[in-house]
Amino acid sequence: MFLADYHTHSAFSHDGHDDFPAMLASAERAGLRELCVTDHCDIALPRPFPARERYEAYLSARSGNVTSVRLLLGVELGEAVHDIARAEEVAAAVPYDFIIGSIHALRGEEDFYHLRSETEAEFHRLLDCYFRELTELAEWGHFDVLGHLAYPLRYTQWNVPSLLPRYEDELRALFRLLRDTGKGIELNLSRLQPFQDVLALWREFGGEIVTIGTDAHRAGGVGKGIADGLEILRGAGFRYVAAYEQRKVRYEKI
Repeated sequence: MFLADYHTHSAFSHDGHDDFPAMLASAERAGLRELCVTDHCDIALPRPFPARERYEAYLSARSGNVTSVRLLLGVELGEAVHDIARAEEVAAAVPYDFIIGSIHALRGEEDFYHLRSETEAEFHRLLDCYFRELTELAEWGHFDVLGHLAYPLRYTQWNVPSLLPRYEDELRALFRLLRDTGKGIELNLSRLQPFQDVLALWREFGGEIVTIGTDAHRAGGVGKGIADGLEILRGAGFRYVAAYEQRKVRYEKI
């Protein structure tokens, strides 16, 4: 079984806590073969992203790695379509192995983490906007997988157990675009909502690229539940999980 965590955050994320060596040590304890650190770069925020400093820290951790875990460098580009020029600058700043594209906040709105809709109808209006921005992001395409498609459902107070069936048409259009451009999705294990139906739809469209990530923001969370995630993929009909090196996908048998 190929155990790898492809969505993690170090102290280089504004909400991360630990350095690369600590995360590697935790990954080894979890039995991982690969660890990809994908720190936040939220394009919509004025916060500077230390791409070069982070790359040097990565090279140092890789050269001093005493574990059996392979360390890979990724980045989570949030809200790239809010400032495409800056996003493309970040994407080209250093040689990444893997890039997640994600939407945490809509134009003119707070992060869904902070957002509280007064009515369920208002929340669905925001979800409508969310899918429009996801489609923009997919059309831009300077990433490898779309991250946590159900992100808004993590924090809402409304009972919205799944993106289906209400957003099936939007998901079908999005998945067609991802499939045709060689992109994928991720199974994000943080606050996992029922996601088998979305995975099944991706599989129906011939989608093959799926990565698994814990979205850990502390070293202790690295690798937690990855084996269970593989079982979820297997149950949805997938035989392989995706892995990356230098932005090139390969497939590992589940």
